[in-house]
Amino acid sequence: MLKVIASDIDGTLLQNGKRELSFQIIEQIKQLKKMGILFAAASGRQYATLRNLFEPVKDDIAYICENGAMVVYKGKILHKDVFDRALAEEMMHSILNREDMEIIVSGEKSYYIQPKRKEFAEYMLQTVKGKVTIVEDIFKVQEDIMKISMYRESGLEEMLLYWKNIFGSRATVVTSGHAWLDMMPMTADKGTGMRVLQKYFLVSPDFCAAFGDNLNDLEMLHEVTYSFAVGNAKKEVKETAKYETERVETVLEKIIQQGGSWNE
Repeated sequence: MLKVIASDIDGTLLQNGKRELSFQIIEQIKQLKKMGILFAAASGRQYATLRNLFEPVKDDIAYICENGAMVVYKGKILHKDVFDRALAEEMMHSILNREDMEIIVSGEKSYYIQPKRKEFAEYMLQTVKGKVTIVEDIFKVQEDIMKISMYRESGLEEMLLYWKNIFGSRATVVTSGHAWLDMMPMTADKGTGMRVLQKYFLVSPDFCAAFGDNLNDLEMLHEVTYSFAVGNAKKEVKETAKYETERVETVLEKIIQQGGSWNE
């Protein structure tokens, strides 16, 4: 019987630009809890944003936030990775020098932005939501920095190699959707987050499942026996995952019907 099921959010649970979770997934999470199976939201998003998204079950799930830089359960931080300040500021300078890119600095309590365009500030405040703080000088942020992201509406996926060449030897660099690129401490990824939960709950990979669609999900898929790529996933994700499904809900429904186990 499975004990932990983790899923990426954007592109996996939320497909085709959707911003709200289905009623079905919320009810499935409730059923899984009754069966003794923990659901974990695994995302590049911050803790506050994820709690808002999972409002009906926000205290019943675990959170692998900031692409694995922070893991939270029942309000307790189980794991947190932070940047060396000098490296973080080097990254911040590099992004600020690019006129076409916006910067987001993730602390434990808030996203911090120094918007170059009014539209970006509105997007963060009205669409991304969660806790967003607008600052005049992003270098004056006092919180420990867990993640530094860049955003470009036209897309950033083709820039991954460029940023990996600059910072890839000192940080984890991943795309997190079409318009986002994230950089975290070297030890931070969703695979680390999954291992933290496995250790905390004394569960082996044989009792864990995970769903993903993008490159920032690969490490997490490697840490579980039952790995799933959704239909719109990138080629590398489909090659890594053991199974493929169009929707997470389809697999969860089968797991629930089979008493907590996965049988093809």
